[in-house]
Amino acid sequence: MIDAYSTTAYMFLSMLLLMATGLPIVYCLGAVGSLAAIFLWGFEALDIVYFATVDLMNNLILSAVPLFIFMGFVLHESKIGRDLFDSVHLCSGRLRGALGIGTMLLCALMAAMLGVSSATVLSMGVIAVPAMLQKKYNKSLAVGIVQAGGALGFLIPPSMMMVMYAFISGVSVGKLFAGGIVPGILLSLIYILYIVILAWLKPDYAPAMETEEPVCTKIKAKALLELALPLTLIFSILGTIFMGLASPTEAAAIGAAGSLVCAAIKKRLNLEMLKASCRQTFAICGFAAYLIIAALIFSKVYTGLGATTMIKSLVLGLDPNPIVVMALIQISFFILGMFMDDIAILFMCMPIYIPIIIGLGFDPVWFGILFVVNMQMAYITPPYGLNLFYMRAVAPKEVTLKDIYWGAVPFIFLQGLLLILLILFPQLVLWLPDLIFG
Repeated sequence: MIDAYSTTAYMFLSMLLLMATGLPIVYCLGAVGSLAAIFLWGFEALDIVYFATVDLMNNLILSAVPLFIFMGFVLHESKIGRDLFDSVHLCSGRLRGALGIGTMLLCALMAAMLGVSSATVLSMGVIAVPAMLQKKYNKSLAVGIVQAGGALGFLIPPSMMMVMYAFISGVSVGKLFAGGIVPGILLSLIYILYIVILAWLKPDYAPAMETEEPVCTKIKAKALLELALPLTLIFSILGTIFMGLASPTEAAAIGAAGSLVCAAIKKRLNLEMLKASCRQTFAICGFAAYLIIAALIFSKVYTGLGATTMIKSLVLGLDPNPIVVMALIQISFFILGMFMDDIAILFMCMPIYIPIIIGLGFDPVWFGILFVVNMQMAYITPPYGLNLFYMRAVAPKEVTLKDIYWGAVPFIFLQGLLLILLILFPQLVLWLPDLIFG
């Protein structure tokens, strides 16, 4: 009989070999999980496919995901991001790097509205990158700002990855949303500080808009009124959760309805916009559903072997330094994130890691935010960071793939800095959830 350690090696090596052939990750996970179930328990074990599908369909927490995605694409298709960027552009002023700073702030705001990294990158890639290039910004810096700013959607709630982590860990979605606010604000400030310092050290990277005509205070005030709609929408989602007025799923429904109201107020609510939003929502949700089912099959087989308990006992039996274990886990996330989808990593690794970190006395809310930060890094890490490909699809012709890759590098280091700070100072994550939920 094959023990759990041997089966672990066989399953993970088989999956990596299949991935090396170029087969999509959903087929790799599903095939390895199903074949392992047949080998271990016979063809009757294929019932696991049915139970994995039922688990997905019956889970109320995950029903928030398509609602948040729909909300994000309605706001994207109704061009509300373009209105916000025009306002930022008007208010940027003549300071060096001001347009880059404004773009980063807008990306953070859109992350809180959209919850979908792709929508932010596509919107700002079309709008903000050409504007920065027109103002003679360095190409790598211009695309790097949008790529990193778009990835803030992982960390600033509402975050799809936090909802999925809550599904697999049993942690409160509200606590995760609260835990992401301070790190999200802190990372945005770190980005802005980097842009300010770079603009000061290298003025040609982010020049001041010296040729712009001065904009009167009245026009600036009118431009700032454009923030009213998105801020109201954000409050309607997060405020109702934090005040206990709605569950995350109910808040997602409020957000989806609110996005339609925003589009209607802007007089952009039409059938074509709804078709485009629904089509993109169905595409992302369909992909995510198949990936989650395949990952659940893989993890259920693995857990059914008792391998999770064995690995937990092995690690805790060594009496390791908890911080060293946490650092090794984060390194494993970073390496996997360079080659694998974030959803696959979540469903593969969390059944193994969560019992270990709880056994070591760590808070699963804190661990969840660390994971989200790491997956945020994965989205801009070459060679397979998805935001890099989104940017490649919409960037102006003069922007090369080299510019896109090099533009991401400094922001990866800044994300790594935040990850280290959160590991050393857990209260940066836990203070707000403890304050709100006790």
